[in-house]
Amino acid sequence: MKNTSYSMLLACLVSLGAAAQDAPERSDLGLVQRQITDIERLADRASTASVSTAETRYRFDYVRFTADLERMRQGIHKYLSPSRAQPADQVELTGDYRAEASLPPEAIR
Repeated sequence: MKNTSYSMLLACLVSLGAAAQDAPERSDLGLVQRQITDIERLADRASTASVSTAETRYRFDYVRFTADLERMRQGIHKYLSPSRAQPADQVELTGDYRAEASLPPEAIR
């Protein structure tokens, strides 16, 4: 009987410790998600303000950058609220946000 009660007590303590460690991680990942939203807003503002000229050879690829941010947000969301245990999607981020600037039609003539 004593052995069983010690086992139950040990199991409860271990599960409480795991739950306590989980709370700061969840909080931090929630903060990361909010920061991703802020970064998206800043990127949208920068995209709107960017001026593409005919002599610009490269431009920042905001579409690809935003897609990678969304992929990170979805990964964090799936981790924080998994539907069931299954392998994670191992899609790599692009990481290269420099794209050839397309020339406007009047610059080609």
